[in-house]
Amino acid sequence: MENSIFEYIFNPQSVAIIGASPHDLATIGHLKTKIREKLCLVNPKHKEILGRKCYPSVLDIPQDIDYAIIGVGAERVPATIEDCIKKGVKVAQIFTAGFSETGIPERIALEEKIKTLAHGRIRLIGPNCFGVYCPRSGLTIVPEAPEEEGHIGVIAQSGSVTESFSYFAKTKGLRFSKMVSYGNAADLDGADFLDYLASDPDTHLIALYVEGTKNGTKLKKALEKATKSKPVIAIKGGLTDQGMRAAASHTASMSSSPNIWRSLFKQTGAIQVENFAEMVNTVCAFSYSHVPNGKAIAIISNSGGFSVIQTDTCAHLGIEVPRFPPSTIASLRKLVPTAGTSISNPLDAWPIFYNIGDNNNIADVIKVCGSAPNIHTLVFHFDQFRYLRRILGPGVKPHMERLSELIVEGLSYVRDVEKKTVLVAVNLDPFLEDEEDRENSLMLKKKFTSFGFPVFSSLDDAIKALSYLLLYKKT
Repeated sequence: MENSIFEYIFNPQSVAIIGASPHDLATIGHLKTKIREKLCLVNPKHKEILGRKCYPSVLDIPQDIDYAIIGVGAERVPATIEDCIKKGVKVAQIFTAGFSETGIPERIALEEKIKTLAHGRIRLIGPNCFGVYCPRSGLTIVPEAPEEEGHIGVIAQSGSVTESFSYFAKTKGLRFSKMVSYGNAADLDGADFLDYLASDPDTHLIALYVEGTKNGTKLKKALEKATKSKPVIAIKGGLTDQGMRAAASHTASMSSSPNIWRSLFKQTGAIQVENFAEMVNTVCAFSYSHVPNGKAIAIISNSGGFSVIQTDTCAHLGIEVPRFPPSTIASLRKLVPTAGTSISNPLDAWPIFYNIGDNNNIADVIKVCGSAPNIHTLVFHFDQFRYLRRILGPGVKPHMERLSELIVEGLSYVRDVEKKTVLVAVNLDPFLEDEEDRENSLMLKKKFTSFGFPVFSSLDDAIKALSYLLLYKKT
């Protein structure tokens, strides 16, 4: 497919919202972005919206239109498509739902009608979709999406998955190159966008959510092309009988057996994750970390029990938690108090979290563990909020700020000097901790993120994300 069509999609020089409304989040979102000077509003019921002129029809707009967002009732979509064709619009994104995903014969026929109308005359995204978000051009239907550019591409049949991805990823400091929700895929589908992003120099990593496909061969070729140059993190929605039924009613997607999809992802080198949280965490890991040179990790924690559990998890995932060599053990004995600690891997060394002096502090401990020659990845786990509050009393924030500086010092050494992969987990139970704990937790996460470390909400999340990094190395 010619790439020029994607220029009209992601970098349009003019955009029309057909069916614009003062209460339409899409309209409000567009007016807040840099594309507002290229934006035209269409609705015969309004002469202006939010102080901007509103045209009765797309045909009344004096300038050419590259990209149209259609938000009229389903029955009016065919006539609107006809007007867009007469106007010379290159691409129409149909926000409107109520087509084949309903399963109603008349609505299925309505979708077929717009496909027939559009064939060879205009390209379609949707119907039943959120459309495109591209921070470089300013095109977005998600008002709260970050305006800063990044390197993550997202392709999803589901609009809510697309929107949620932008929200959750924003909390982890992630930024995007291009994002598209394509819904029922009456024309352009996931394989078309995947093929484009595979060659897009601004996209270094692709997240893919797919419920089904109408052309498995095309999807396979697009996956093979993409995975040759960049990681593709994939979720297949609807792997159970109930899930397949839900997918059919969501985007009219016809699914097939779970084994076929697993085989497709494995053969093409795509990394299949199990759920949405794993996708966000895995994208976070790939965005901030390089792939480890091996599968041996060191875990620094403050709970012997949880670290034992996670060691078992590592074993199940094919991750090694080796013994530290004698030289590392000898160095740790000089830094870590004997009572109540375990100088092994995982390292259970809770007293070091309240030492913020210049010597024998957490930074020194991290450096020693990360320097061990048989270690490829360091996973640092922190959940000492209640403990530090009990030991130090109220007003623990200055201690936490100094502690965060020491942790960053140690982690930066391991990453930048030892050239090893570093992942961070910050645990907080929101139902048990007080407001100061929540503030300190947020401060720590922001601090670690600002220094370029991937931050996870649990040790389990970090370990699972690491397993996907290693899976990419294996493939």
